[in-house]
Amino acid sequence: MTYLETEGQFRASGPGSYYYSSNFFARGLGGNTELDTSLYGLSSPRSGNVTMGVGFKTAFPLFAKRYAAEAFQLTVGEQVLLSAQGEGAGYWAYAHLSGKVPHTGTRLTAGLSRGTKQLFGVDTTVVIAGFEQPLTPQLNIISDWYSGANSLGFSTTGFSWTFSKVGTFYLGYQIPNNSSAAGRSGITSELSFQF
Repeated sequence: MTYLETEGQFRASGPGSYYYSSNFFARGLGGNTELDTSLYGLSSPRSGNVTMGVGFKTAFPLFAKRYAAEAFQLTVGEQVLLSAQGEGAGYWAYAHLSGKVPHTGTRLTAGLSRGTKQLFGVDTTVVIAGFEQPLTPQLNIISDWYSGANSLGFSTTGFSWTFSKVGTFYLGYQIPNNSSAAGRSGITSELSFQF
């Protein structure tokens, strides 16, 4: 499996207008593990924090003898973060549990994340939470949240639309946490392809 994604966050007008982009590439290795590279922090105005991340993610099916393999999972991942602007090296590590509610297909996710200033703007530990509700086989309502006063400290809600066998489009609105360093609220969009 090969996964490509580009994500943009923006506020088009008014005070505090901005554009921020992250780009991802992942290659599956089998055994529910993938290697990935990411480029964070391309923005206007300039973020001053352009960073390359290189790492892995592994999903461990839980209760696989009783439920489908994707019904309950423990996911762990880590990236080494390399600043392109003289901020040195850092890391991002995370772990979360996710499970599907029987009959409704609702997926709930909760976990912890620890990262350094190269991605978060500060060295921090945050709570992560997520919600996904299928409406049709192609359309889902999704929401996720990173806690804390850091550059990822947003609550984001929107939808995902699988428009082809390999392509998915995401559109949502994000609101920064109180006292967050994430800036102002705005629109977020993603386009991903999986081959």
